[in-house]
Amino acid sequence: MSDFKAVYDDLAAMARTFHEQAGDYRKLRPDVAPPVAAGGDAALDSAIKEVADLIVALHAGMADRMDDHGDKVAYARDSFHRHDVDVHGVFEDLMAGEG
Repeated sequence: MSDFKAVYDDLAAMARTFHEQAGDYRKLRPDVAPPVAAGGDAALDSAIKEVADLIVALHAGMADRMDDHGDKVAYARDSFHRHDVDVHGVFEDLMAGEG
């Protein structure tokens, strides 16, 4: 059972790390999306703004994906734990009359 505890703890740490890193990555937004300078031409300014908006959206999407992975790892950890408890409980019930 101690082997499973190590795996549970590792999965919990991994989920926590994904969430923490997603938050840290979101904090980088000002560095990824500095104010857009005017180019002197309306069409050029519009194109630059569209590209800058796309970069911001990709940045936010990446942070969201990291959070999603953290949620999935936490779900897997919880699922493993529920399954282990169920199997262990069945085993204990089966062995209750022994010994």
